[in-house]
Amino acid sequence: MGKSKTIHEAFVECQTTTAVHTKLISGLKKTYDKTEDKDTFHQEFLQHLKYALIVFKREPAVERVLEFAAKFAASVTDEEVAVCSADDEGEAETSGKGMGDLLLFVFNFMLKVHGARDRAVRFRSCQMINKLLNSMGQEADIDDDLYTRIYDGMLIRLRDVEALVRVQAVLALARLQDPEDANCPVIAAYMYLLKCDLSHDVRRAALVSIAPSAKTLPTILTTTRDVKESVRKLAYEIISEKVHIRALTIAQRVKLLKHGLSDRTAAVKEACATKLLQSWLRTFDGNVLDFLKCLDVENSTDDTAELALNVIFNKVSPAELVDNFELLNENHVIPAANLTCEGALYWHHLCAFLKTQGATGEVLIDNLVPTVSAFCEYLQSFVKTLNTAVGDANETVVEELLKNEFIAEQLLHIASLLDLSDEVGRKRLDSTIQEMLIAPYVPSPLVKQLVELFNRIHTNDEERITIMAEIIADVREPITTVEVEISDEEKRKKELKLASIRVQLNETRDTLEDLVAKQDFGKAAEYKNMLEDLEMSKASLMEQSNVSTYEKKEEKSDPATLVKCMRIASEMMQQLSVNKLNPTLQTLIDTLVLPGIQNQDPAVRNLAVNCIGLASLLSKTFACQQLLLLMQISQVDQETIKVTALQAVFDLLHLYGLEAFKVDGAVPSASDDDADSEEDEEDQGEEGDKEEKQNKTAANSAVAILSGLLDSESSEIRTVAAEGMAKLLLAGRVSSPKLLRRLLILWHNPTTEEDLHLRQCLGAFFPVFAMAGRSQQECVEQAFLPTLQTLFEAPTTSPLASINENNVATFLVHLTDHRNLKMADSQDTVVEDSTVHDSLSLKICNEILVEPDAPGIRTLCKTLNMLAVSHTNQTLMKDLSLLAGQMIDAVEEKLSKKQLVKFQQTVEKALNSGAGAEIKTDHEMGASSQEDEGVNSQEEDTQDTKDTQDTQEQHTGEEGKSQEVEEEEAKSQEVEDEDKVVSQETEETEVTSEKSESPKPVEEESIVEESTSKRKTRGRSKKIQEESSEERFAAPEEDPPTTRKSTRKPRGSKPSVSSSSQKKATFKTPAETTKSTRKGRTTRTSKKSVSEDIDSDILASPETIAVPMKRNIKKTKVNLAALLSDSESDAENVGTNTATKHRTTRATRRGGRSLRVLADLSNTDDEEF
Repeated sequence: MGKSKTIHEAFVECQTTTAVHTKLISGLKKTYDKTEDKDTFHQEFLQHLKYALIVFKREPAVERVLEFAAKFAASVTDEEVAVCSADDEGEAETSGKGMGDLLLFVFNFMLKVHGARDRAVRFRSCQMINKLLNSMGQEADIDDDLYTRIYDGMLIRLRDVEALVRVQAVLALARLQDPEDANCPVIAAYMYLLKCDLSHDVRRAALVSIAPSAKTLPTILTTTRDVKESVRKLAYEIISEKVHIRALTIAQRVKLLKHGLSDRTAAVKEACATKLLQSWLRTFDGNVLDFLKCLDVENSTDDTAELALNVIFNKVSPAELVDNFELLNENHVIPAANLTCEGALYWHHLCAFLKTQGATGEVLIDNLVPTVSAFCEYLQSFVKTLNTAVGDANETVVEELLKNEFIAEQLLHIASLLDLSDEVGRKRLDSTIQEMLIAPYVPSPLVKQLVELFNRIHTNDEERITIMAEIIADVREPITTVEVEISDEEKRKKELKLASIRVQLNETRDTLEDLVAKQDFGKAAEYKNMLEDLEMSKASLMEQSNVSTYEKKEEKSDPATLVKCMRIASEMMQQLSVNKLNPTLQTLIDTLVLPGIQNQDPAVRNLAVNCIGLASLLSKTFACQQLLLLMQISQVDQETIKVTALQAVFDLLHLYGLEAFKVDGAVPSASDDDADSEEDEEDQGEEGDKEEKQNKTAANSAVAILSGLLDSESSEIRTVAAEGMAKLLLAGRVSSPKLLRRLLILWHNPTTEEDLHLRQCLGAFFPVFAMAGRSQQECVEQAFLPTLQTLFEAPTTSPLASINENNVATFLVHLTDHRNLKMADSQDTVVEDSTVHDSLSLKICNEILVEPDAPGIRTLCKTLNMLAVSHTNQTLMKDLSLLAGQMIDAVEEKLSKKQLVKFQQTVEKALNSGAGAEIKTDHEMGASSQEDEGVNSQEEDTQDTKDTQDTQEQHTGEEGKSQEVEEEEAKSQEVEDEDKVVSQETEETEVTSEKSESPKPVEEESIVEESTSKRKTRGRSKKIQEESSEERFAAPEEDPPTTRKSTRKPRGSKPSVSSSSQKKATFKTPAETTKSTRKGRTTRTSKKSVSEDIDSDILASPETIAVPMKRNIKKTKVNLAALLSDSESDAENVGTNTATKHRTTRATRRGGRSLRVLADLSNTDDEEF
């Protein structure tokens, strides 16, 4: 037994390493047992613990102190509970409900200071509560009142402004959640944090702590798509450990594997492959076929199973894979009785994997597949089973047919991996493919694989077209045998001939008998031969049937046959490399495809439209002929066919351009008066201009028709139209600010929120388009004001009224920023003085002056401060200065006027400092040129220098307004700060613009900027100063009116700001701004020793959270021993104990409540967060 330790000695020694904690706890317990005055021990223990509570940095020494304190308090509790149980079971219900006095004392103190003003105290108190709960035994009891206080206090801390505090609060609540309670507030808070918290550390802590259940499982699964890779990785680890595969639906299993194995981050892929996939395989004892059965591979439409199998194959040697594949017989094929969907899929992907292993795989693959001829026989024998269910509508038979189709598809994939160097085998495979294509029982879904295999054998396009045309002809016009009954006249002739033969037979028999009687055997032999011939003639006539048969070709026009023919033709044309239609293709289109447009069956029409589109890609002449037909189909047919026609139209426009509309009489282009006037002109140049104008009008009409589909009620048609228009704009085939405006509004429209493909396409299109060049940015500039004007004028009943105009304006400013343009080669880069933002600023100023009271003026005024105008362009700066003064006089709305004043200050500073004072010049950013086009209207209204000075003096006089006006401006500051937070939230959607770097006035400083400045000084090395401990542990003197929640907010939400953060709307120099900011901090109280007693000044504020004040503390690597005594103690940098304790039992708490100890959730090491 070790000797007893004093509290001071224990706290000094516990900082070095966790290995001595057990010894120190034993020694300190002896001291505790010998102490008669327990209250004095508690106070001294807490006094030493307070030194660790004021350190915010995660120092190893501090972590060891907290770990030691929690273990000691819990160990004393366990002993007291045991004594109470042995002495009197009833007495255990007294003080603390079986808890020790020291543990209860520490709990009470931590719950008292968890709402302190100092962030370090809040962080360490929550961390200490978490460690105390985790250090308690499996069967621990907890007081009902204490349970409620912990419960309520930590729920409040979940809304703390500091992420580290929220993390510890999440971990502390892990044992207090009740998965059986459908309305458990802890679980509801965890689910909200997983979805909305901005800190990935908090989301990770919530993911570790939340208990998997039917309610929480969907939320846990959504974390696999988190924006942070560490959260996604942890999600797969949690799911693999705590969620059984049977608890997931087939769709959820497939989605998990697909997202995990195709993640862009290698760490997430590795977690899915090594954790989740291996966990599921262990569930099936390593049986891959049973695992594939859980994925329902026959109904899967993606390559998830292939991804999973490749991961499995990569972890095993190729030779071992071949040895373990025991489904093959001696002929290297799977017997038909044992051939399943999973077995065929595994066979196919195993052969494909070995094909990628080079020479070693080529040798091993011979043990998995037979020769080409043998495999063709095996394939034909299995495909014939597809003919058994033709015409049978039984559900079981249909399901079996679908399974056989999937197996046949996998066998065809295996056939594509065979070695076709053998001429005999290649010819055998060619004949097998052609027979299968012609066979009526082979379904059309197998046509794609058959045609791909056929193209591998036949590489010449002309030969391929000829043979395919013959196959299509055989499918559509098969050779049939016809039976026709003979006529009556032929029947009579047959009977007369038969009667004549019978007469001859009788006569021949009589003659033969006479010759035999006369013993004339020579002639008798002759008559005997004649008799045999007559008998044969008689038998031949008797065998002849009354029905005659012959072969003929009969054309079939049923939908199934036409669909198969169309699919063969479309798959063939997709693989062609010709640039014109040869006679065979032209005949095929005229006889099969074009008539199919008028077929009643939608599937036939859809494939016919697809074939026309593919044929048009091969010939521009044919495309010009059929383009109007495709346009018409896209307007009048069913939705599926409309989509196919639209895709074909956009493909043609993208390939050939709008010149494809040069068709006589295509669309009305010019008026009759214009035509009459042109007839009188004999100049051929003017006639050429007229023709060009007509073609341009036709093209514009076509674009207008297609852009009208952007308003379609069908989401699929709307998505195809938007994607096609975006491609045309990106390729330069179309240049239209109006079209760009419609796409911008469509992207922001709330009605398209569910169209994920549409949102993704347009979200990727806008940055790529705008940043491709100067002309593209000019197009966006022309769409800038019309887009915002549409939003400003939207009625309240329109979905556009819910769009945040500030977000749209910020996004457009980002797109038009010249600094985002793709830089060309330095030698070819031409630097211009004018940028898109220069002309845009003038346009916005003119727009504000036209209607100063129009809706959206505040947004336009705020946009002016976002623009990166050229400070080196003194002419522009003078114009903007003049316009700014006029706008200040014209605009009456106060928030807008504030933005204009700020804009004027920026412009005036640029004018005063000149070109040399610019922080980032346009030359450095490589901006390209643009003509200045916004000063025209303002040049007509030029004012002299005296007017400009008067305007500035008038603005200067506004600063000396009455106190009443200043108070109103101070009240409006809160709204401005809220708008800034919304602007900052838009940066998270990657559509922000880089604001100009002019110095900000004092009123623009926000809480976010204040916390940022604190983080910058957090890492500096500073000496710890003695300061008032009451200030560290005390709650805020003035409670803010609302609680600032550090969680994700929906777009457009505005956080509340404490009234104490509001400032007067005065304008100061940067030096004055810094000075006033420092004075705005909380003043310090008189300095006292940290070791003084502070309990009397602790004021917990559980319902409000103050923004942590910036403290003037020099931080060094904390050494608590130096604070406790002057003696030197060398601290060893030993890592904290990260051993995770697994609790699987449930402790029932006296008083009717329960303290739950969840498996793998209760004691997760917080160091990893």
